[in-house]
Amino acid sequence: MGEIKSSWEIAMERTAGIRSDKSSIRQNELKKDGQKIASEFMDAASANPELITAKLKAHTREERPVVEKALLDILLSHIVLPRGTDYQEKLQRVLEGLQALLNNKKIIHEIGTQLSQFMAQFLQNRDQFTEELKKHYAPQLRQKQEQLKKQYGDAIELKHEQDPEFNSLLRQNLQRMEKQYQDALNQIKDQIRNYYGS
Repeated sequence: MGEIKSSWEIAMERTAGIRSDKSSIRQNELKKDGQKIASEFMDAASANPELITAKLKAHTREERPVVEKALLDILLSHIVLPRGTDYQEKLQRVLEGLQALLNNKKIIHEIGTQLSQFMAQFLQNRDQFTEELKKHYAPQLRQKQEQLKKQYGDAIELKHEQDPEFNSLLRQNLQRMEKQYQDALNQIKDQIRNYYGS
């Protein structure tokens, strides 16, 4: 009959060939440190780019690229399509972080101008599209109101936002528009990564 092994012995046999790769572990620690620096910077009550500079100087020249790349990735993840006009403060914070990382005021100013215009255009186009769709959909909404009046006898005023068909149509079209803008925003982020790499 075969030998019965404890679960500890089985686990030890399965992991016998696995050795920890110290370099890989250190790379992971550096990446987490870069992410932490970016998160602390973005979450602070007020922007403090010196925090980034000081924490980067705490790393050796060999370690810095890994920390900086993780920091850059987190800063770029905060550049998103705006939902409202309150995006400027967050964008400004990201730009200050990028300035501390890239140390090139001219490029950061150009990027900031480009992003501000891009986001303002997105909001304007989104609102303009919504209004145009409301105008285009108005005859269908009036027809639904007339049907409800015939059915219930009283005039019922419907708003576009109350109509599931309108909301579905709006959502589909806005998602399509947002995807196009997101693709363009991703290209801007890639430009920023290229500035970092050069």
